[in-house]
Amino acid sequence: RNLNQRCRRHSSSATSLLLLCACACPRLAAAPARRVVSVSMSDGHTTNALDQDRAAALRAAGQQGSGQGSADALDAFPAVSVANGLYKYVLINAVVPKSGERKVLLRSGPGNYHVDVAGPTVNALIAAGLASDIPGGGRINRDDDTKDISIFGFSYGFGKGDHALAAEMCTAQFSGYKVSVSDGGY
Repeated sequence: RNLNQRCRRHSSSATSLLLLCACACPRLAAAPARRVVSVSMSDGHTTNALDQDRAAALRAAGQQGSGQGSADALDAFPAVSVANGLYKYVLINAVVPKSGERKVLLRSGPGNYHVDVAGPTVNALIAAGLASDIPGGGRINRDDDTKDISIFGFSYGFGKGDHALAAEMCTAQFSGYKVSVSDGGY
């Protein structure tokens, strides 16, 4: 009973509760929740096992890197690419394997899942011989008419992004925009 009260914030659906709370609730970790293929959240959003697998595979591929990349290759990637509108976002730590030189990349654009937003950049980094990691994501609403940028939410596949860092990067890129951050919402 206490366990259900603690986890109810995730969803009223028992199926969702088992899948989402397995890492935080030791009694549920051994439950057959891993067999759930798709989980519908109480807020109407859905994630699935394929999305989770794709996110893990993309993260692993990016961490491998070929080791042949250079600082010039890293410099070729713009730090910020945020499309106008409401989209998912990811932060990507790009690394030159030999020197350890790092650059944080912010990407936001169309995609059903955060892995769809991260994929093109991670694949381009790999092709350039660079390594990467995706520490998290969320959503960004960029409104060019009102010059507002809102950063909020989290990624089921990669976890919650550093919204403060994303806001700092947007402020530097989009002069004259009001940038706000919230921990609420999906």
